Order: sequence, then C-alpha cells, then structure tokens
Amino acid sequence: MPIIGNVGRKSLKVRILNIAIHLILILGSLTMIYPFLMMISASFKSAVDSKGFSLYPRYFLEDKVLFQKYIEARMNEESSQFIEQYQNRYIAFDYLQPPAEPVENLYSDWTVFISENGGNYQLTDFYVSEQFGRGVYPRNERKFRNLMKSESNGDLELFNQRYNASMLSWDEVRIEEKNILSRNYSSAYQGYLLRYIDFKQDLPNHDKVFASIDGHFLSNELIPAYRGKLELLNASLETSFAEWKNIVLPATIPEGKMREHWIKYVKYRLNINHVKAVNKALPAYQNFLKSKYSEIELLNMTYKSSYPDFSTLALPEKLPAAGALLVDWIFFIENLAEPEHLYVTGIQYDFRNWLKARYYSIDELSGIYQKGFKNFSEISLSTEFPEHNLSLQKDWSEFVKNEVPASKIRVLMTAQQYFFDFLTAKYPSKDLKIDLDKLNSQYDTNYQNQINIYPSAEIPEQMLQQKDWQEFVNDYLPPRFILVDESQEGQWQDFLEQKYNNDIEALNLQYQLIYQDFDEIDIDNLTIDYYTFKEHKWNIFGEFLTRNYIMVLDLMLYNGRAIVNTLIYCFLAILTAVIVNPLAAYAMSRFKLRMTYQIMLVLMLTMAFPPMVMAIPNFLLLKNLNLLNTFWALVLPAAADGYFIFLLKGFFDSLPKELFESATIDGAGEFRMFRQIALALSKPIMAVIALGAFNAAYRNFMFAFIVCQDKSMWTMMVHIYQLIQRSSPAVGFAALVIAAIPTFLVFVFFQNMIIRGIVVPTEK
Repeated sequence: MPIIGNVGRKSLKVRILNIAIHLILILGSLTMIYPFLMMISASFKSAVDSKGFSLYPRYFLEDKVLFQKYIEARMNEESSQFIEQYQNRYIAFDYLQPPAEPVENLYSDWTVFISENGGNYQLTDFYVSEQFGRGVYPRNERKFRNLMKSESNGDLELFNQRYNASMLSWDEVRIEEKNILSRNYSSAYQGYLLRYIDFKQDLPNHDKVFASIDGHFLSNELIPAYRGKLELLNASLETSFAEWKNIVLPATIPEGKMREHWIKYVKYRLNINHVKAVNKALPAYQNFLKSKYSEIELLNMTYKSSYPDFSTLALPEKLPAAGALLVDWIFFIENLAEPEHLYVTGIQYDFRNWLKARYYSIDELSGIYQKGFKNFSEISLSTEFPEHNLSLQKDWSEFVKNEVPASKIRVLMTAQQYFFDFLTAKYPSKDLKIDLDKLNSQYDTNYQNQINIYPSAEIPEQMLQQKDWQEFVNDYLPPRFILVDESQEGQWQDFLEQKYNNDIEALNLQYQLIYQDFDEIDIDNLTIDYYTFKEHKWNIFGEFLTRNYIMVLDLMLYNGRAIVNTLIYCFLAILTAVIVNPLAAYAMSRFKLRMTYQIMLVLMLTMAFPPMVMAIPNFLLLKNLNLLNTFWALVLPAAADGYFIFLLKGFFDSLPKELFESATIDGAGEFRMFRQIALALSKPIMAVIALGAFNAAYRNFMFAFIVCQDKSMWTMMVHIYQLIQRSSPAVGFAALVIAAIPTFLVFVFFQNMIIRGIVVPTEK
C-alpha cells in the first residue's frame, strides 16, 4: 500500500525525496544491525576471547583462539591450575601459544601409557576437564547433572531424598574441585558427591587432566620463595636450570640445597595420598602408634581393624578419605618420619618408569621425541627478547650487544623510564632531574617537559644523539626492550656456531633441550593437550558454538516456569487488550457521552507519565487486593490503554453512520453491530493493538519483577535479568539473542498487518 502514488513518483523532486528517505532508513537500519551482530558474535564467546570486538568470533577461523578457549575450559577457568600444568610458562590463557613443532611420538606414547594405566588413578591424581566454569555450564558439568536428572527421573525432590540434599533447583547440582594436590584437600565426599566419584572414574581419558606434581612444586614452593625469578633460584641453590620446566620434583630426597625445599614441600604441602614411606620407617611408625594408643585393642577399636599386636602393623598403602588412620599418618609424616624414608608417587613417576622400560637409552628417547637442534641452521632468530630460556637469553643479549649493527636494532617506547635514568645521569639538574636546557642545547630539540622525552626507536641522525643512543642501548638498556631485524638470522646462526665451536650437542646441553636422565623428564602437557585438541577439534568447536545457548535454554526449560508464564501472560494481555479497549472506544464513539472529551483527556494524560510512576500505587493496590504473584497482577493494570482507546475511537468515529442506521433498521442489536460492523472493519487496528499488547507484555521486566517476586511466577524477562546477574557476559548475550527471536518473528510474519494498521486509519 504505497504512500506515494504512481503519478507522484514521476516528479524529480519526489524521486529525490524518495531516494533520500530510503537512504536514511538504510543507514538507520545499519546502525541497529551492527550492534545486533556484535551481540550475536559475543554470545558465542568465553572469557579468553571476549575482550576483542568483532562481527564474528575469531575462533570460527583461527585455530589458535579455539585452542586457547579449549585449554581455558579444560583447566576449568582456573589460572592457578593452568600455570601448574604448563610449569609457569604462561601467566594467562590469552597468552597461550600452540607448540611450534609438536612431536606426535610423545603423544602416542602418552596415550598408550594412559590406556594401560589410566584406570589405576584416583581422585587426587586428576581433575575433570570442563567440569566447572564461572557463569557458564561446561560440558562435563552438564553431563553429570543430566546423569543425576535421569537417575532421579527429573524429579528434584526425589534427588534430594536419595542424596539427603536440599537443592532448590537443578543448576545447584554442580562440583568445583580445586587444589587436589594440596595437603588441605579433602576427598571425604558425601551424598551425591559419592556418585560423582564413579562418574569421574568412568570418564574417557581425554576428559581427565592429570595433575602435575612438578608444576605444583614450582607454584607452591619454589616460585614464591624466589619471587618468580629463575636466575635468583640458580644463584641461591647453585643450580643452572635454563627454564622452569627443567625443574622436576625428585621422587626421593635430593642432594644439595634443593633438599630443604623438597622436605618442606613433601612433608607439609603435598597431598598426603602422594607421600609414601619405605619399610625403614615401619619401626618408627609402630612405636608412634604404640605410644599413642598403648593397647592394641584401643587401636583396633579406633581403626576398626583386628591386629594381634603392634608389631604386625604395616605402612598404609591406600589411605581412607577421613578417619583416625588418615590423621595419624599425616601426623607421622609431618613430625616423626625421616625425610630419607619418604618418597613421592604420582603419574609422572610412573610415566618416567614406563619410558625407561620402553626405550633402550635416554639418547634414543631424545631422538624419537626430536629434542634439541640437529644443526645450527635450524635455530631461528627471535626478533624480541626470548622469555623462558636463561641460556638463550644470555646468548641473544650478547649477540645483540656485540654483533648486530645499530641500524638493525629498534628500541621499544616502554623503555622510557630507563632513558630518563640515563639522561638524568648524563645531563643532571640541581633537582636530580634532566637538565632540559642543556639537553635541548646539545640535541637541538625543544623539549618543554620531561614526560615528552622518549628514546628514539631507531638510531638518530644527529651526531650527539646518535652517540648517546648507542651508549644507552649498549650499556644501560635491558635487552628485553630491544627488537632485532629478522634479516640478522644468518649472522645469529654464525654467532652460535662460532661460540659453540660447531658443536650442536654442546648448545643443546647448554640450553637443556635434550634429556639427560629418565628421572628428569618433564611431562609436556602442552603437546599432549594440543594433540588432544586436534583429535577432538570439531567436537570442541561444536561445544563452544552451542554451550552458552544450551545453558540459557536449560535454565528456561528446567528451572522455573518462565516460558509457560510468559506465554500465559502474553495471551491474557492480548485478550484483555482486544476486549477492554474496543468496548471503551466504541461506547464513547457511539453514544456521544457528555464527558467524552474529559474522559479522553484523562486517558491521554496517562501517556504523559512514565509507566514506573504508577508502579508503587499499582503495587500497593494489588497488595491490598491480595493479587501479588498472580497473573491478575500482571494483566489488570495494563488492561486499558489510553493510546489504544484514542486510536480506536478515532477509527470508529470515521465509520459511516449509515452502516449502523441500516443495521438498526434490520433489527441488529448494539452488541451485534459492535461485533459484525465495528470490529469487522477494524481488523488492521485490532492487529496493531494485539501486537502492541504482546510487545508490552513480553518485554515487561521491572513491573513484573515487582508484583511477582515468587520464582514460580517469573516471566522470561525477569528470568533473563536474574541469569545475567550470575552468568558470564557471553551467556547474557545469548539470553538476549534468544529473547529477541519471538519479537523478530512477530514482525516478520505480521508486518503487513502492522503497515495496514498504520495506513488504513490515514486513508479513512
């Protein structure tokens, strides 16, 4: 139903106006489409990739981002667990890089080892991957919850009775395991957590994250003691570790200064299930129990055992989750056991022993795992300061300072403070700052403030500046603020070849890139996780694609009656709107009441006030009528709408009076005329009113929350608000996308009615 007729369209001015209107509408639509697409994109993200804004999630096209998301979920969003597993190599999930040259043989050995031995490990040996997340329901959390639902036939009350629980909703059935390698971790599970033990044990091996004792030793003992500085550790312990990952926790007490850290960690910090004692500790253990219990009968009664005497007591092989035996063993280990009698058990020690039995020599294993460089031409030049390997850092710094031409060096702007210190020493003022007058005179510059001075990124052209710049770079600037041109790679390889006398093995030993002993092999969790990721890539992608939406739908369908309440509320709102408003408008239009003008004025005045102005009076009135937490509280305050009545009255006034007169002559009653004439001719307007009532009811949040605070009466908008308060932003965006779908579909399928409702009254 065009607004501009065919004749009008032939005019040039009208055409220009028409084009301008359409351009404005297109631009306006783009301003709404763009943020909507951004919201859709954000609804597929998680914490690790939510910082960047894009029209599509980057993990759709970039495996690196998908890998970061997978590791974030695999580590249950716990950065401390992440740091432990990768032995202090990365500080956050978004810094994670896939391995540059992953070795498939390592992963193959690991999978064979786990398939042979994985079932032997218990609660304190591994975490469950994707078991817990902040504001989201990961895959295995949903899997366990669905298991509980199926075993309880979806009946929450039955679940509570079976496991002596008091859950108010299914989303409370969740588990968060942390620090399973710590001494204070308790595996004394009760209730449905006992069922979780079986669930955890039955998971496939790729869903188990075997905890790194080496990483836990670093994070909880060595790194705090040496403030995270490996060079300080080497100086204090008289060691020469090139990287943190080269440090492993020996199974038995080591020699040297590492001994004290081993004792402190094993005796007091490591989970007691991983601490064992050799038979030499048995006499001390028996004497301890004899001194504590005096009589064997008392010990048997406490332990619920049947030992004939104390001499028959044995060292415990497997500890209970709680009880006197556990308490006594912890006391004995911490206070009485000799450190030389203790040893540590765990999957990493079993894997090392398995490798020792599988391979002929450590050199053979290094070759199969492609450890170290084969020749100097393989060693690429890092354009920036290498972060992890101390030996590599030392060689890189020496190369940059002595071998790289100044024209091939760039200085980072973040070195400003070091440049300040250099210039302060070079051009000091009386107040111990930079003498700007002298500096400007020497450099032929015009600095007005010290804060504006930055080191030149490249070597300056002015002679004095050039001299000072070279002195600053060579003598004052830490290498981590320097970038090297990649064209120097050939010189870098020649430098290393000359320094190590063309002996690549000497370089590998210096950088600690090859294995020296089976007992010092670090578990390469990064490579293991990377190949696990590649093996299950499309399942992982599908999980992240649907996870946020699954959580929203799960909460909507299984927690409360949000969808049902919204459907009932919208239906009642539409029904009352198409009954009450037409009746009021028809009465004022047909019967010419003396107070019609005043009534319409009052009705129109209601449009001048925001709806929330009436929230408190409506709430008090509904409370006095005892209608709170009912559908009446939602529907009655909005049953009559001033704008709808005004619109309908104007439409009814435009209807020819002859229609009603002829109907009266034919014997039609007032209600029949209202139904068969007034309503029949006002279908477009009624459609607009119905859609308006639906839209108002569907998006009603604040008033619905005020008058229906009982969770069983929450509508979708209230439920979404509550969901956003405790979920991740991505889940909140997913909820908003789902909430937008009904209104979008209504517009798509009923847009003709909406247009007719707008145009028909104008034509009348």
